[in-house]
Amino acid sequence: MSGTRPLLQGFARDAIVTWYAGQPLSAQGFCAAAATLGARLPRATHALNLCEQGPTFLLASSAAWGRGQTLILPPDRLARTLSRMRAQFADAYCLCDTQEVAQFAQRQGMRTFEIQCDSGSGGRWPPPEIPSSSIAAVLFTSGSTGEPKPHAKTWGELVEGAVTFVRAFGQPGDASAILGTVAPQHMFGLETTILLPLQSGTPLLPQRPALPADLRGALDAAQGWRRDAIWLLTTPLQLQAFHAAGGATGIARVVTATMPLDAKLARTIETDWNVIVEEIYGCTEGGMLAHRRPAVTHWFTAANDIRFAVDAQGVWTAKGGHLPAPIPLADRLDLAPAGDDFAAQRFTLLGRDDDIVKIAGKRASLAGLTGRLRAVAGVRDAVVFLATKDARRVSAAVVAPELTEGQLKTAFAAEIDPAFLPRRFLLLDFLPRGLAGKVSIAALRDMVADARGENADAATAAMPRVFTARYAMPAAHPVLAGHFPGRPIVPGVVLLERIEALLAEHRLALRECMSVKFHAPLSPAERVIVRVEVAADLTARFRITRDATLIVDGACRCSAAAED
Repeated sequence: MSGTRPLLQGFARDAIVTWYAGQPLSAQGFCAAAATLGARLPRATHALNLCEQGPTFLLASSAAWGRGQTLILPPDRLARTLSRMRAQFADAYCLCDTQEVAQFAQRQGMRTFEIQCDSGSGGRWPPPEIPSSSIAAVLFTSGSTGEPKPHAKTWGELVEGAVTFVRAFGQPGDASAILGTVAPQHMFGLETTILLPLQSGTPLLPQRPALPADLRGALDAAQGWRRDAIWLLTTPLQLQAFHAAGGATGIARVVTATMPLDAKLARTIETDWNVIVEEIYGCTEGGMLAHRRPAVTHWFTAANDIRFAVDAQGVWTAKGGHLPAPIPLADRLDLAPAGDDFAAQRFTLLGRDDDIVKIAGKRASLAGLTGRLRAVAGVRDAVVFLATKDARRVSAAVVAPELTEGQLKTAFAAEIDPAFLPRRFLLLDFLPRGLAGKVSIAALRDMVADARGENADAATAAMPRVFTARYAMPAAHPVLAGHFPGRPIVPGVVLLERIEALLAEHRLALRECMSVKFHAPLSPAERVIVRVEVAADLTARFRITRDATLIVDGACRCSAAAED
């Protein structure tokens, strides 16, 4: 793409772009802040944007683009990922908005720059122009089916992706604002919480809700800012949790992505919330490619003149819309017959090419098996997968607190061909879902290896190692006596003790807790997954999660435990 495209479109000079520290930031003030910040950024070609808050991510990205830098958006913040980024992008530094993240990046050998908003002196208007052909971002696939793969995006492609979104769903109204739940390091999050606000003239709310209470708080804040027609951009998993908690006043539109949205759930939410619920079909390689309203149709409609084709090599998108070139897709599509009275091409989604497993001469879809397992009474969440790339039997990870493994096997066996019955079920309190709601196949395989004792038996040369455990603090724990009257919560020191205990189980001793951040409260009896990744230098990064909600994370130093 030739020429330039502006950083902001659709905003008057004094219109609000976002809210920073509770205060509105106008379009002119935003441009001034981005220019002031950009002048202080390190000289580099690449910048890893690790900012956690929407406004700072928005500002840091704009500042980097103004300096001609390419954003690197890693799929996670594990030590091994940052080490891989440092090796691949030698001159890169990290944009951070918390001291904890900055310190962690520094321990991986990265340069860091902490973001602070400063509107600078004077106004900056009109918005700066950015070359359309410049590489604006490198994103990575989610890793749900293997190792994350990088994909570069030009500024022109990203802007056209926002145009595609508006053409598909319409222009948000004057009282609207964007509220996203997916991290902007993910393609769906980047499109909806960064590019859409910048290019649609619609402000971004500063919150990124994880819990139903977070959603209610964000909607209340929006009301105070006279925004009562919120566009909620989220995942089906989070949407289900929000709906289960009750009403949501102020939501005018819901758009989901990252996994198929159940039509029954969509119909229920449309009725209960009196909103339209829509779904995006897309991928990291191409962004948004199609959309549908699951409550009324199973057909996806191609977006923005994009065309799909199926041939002997698989499924492809033709050049068109915001796509500069055809891209191959890993999914299997059933295209509607030509001339079916619809101007845009339509299709139904059948599954992924790598989703088909063959056992005993029979074929089945992992997604189909997963759907049937989730439908078993008592199952709250589940996934069917291959524990290794060449596994001869499928495995299953299941969240079903009231069921035994025997009961699961009996119930699931009644629904499927016996050839596809998992030999064993990995019973978990929560599946290891990332911020986009997708289950990491690498994390699942680590859990299977832990359950078999393979990780524990491996020598130190197998570093980095990943350890996981489940935990629920008993409601009668003695530490709660006389404390937290009316609303007991699990003390942070108890959670840190679980980290220490997990390390001790693997013959490691915790020597120093270098950083820790508590993101959300945890109530007694609520089940969590404790995860620790230990690097070769015996530094460890830990996370405790409940569903897709991050409770606490941090880093510590370890040493080999003394022998008894």
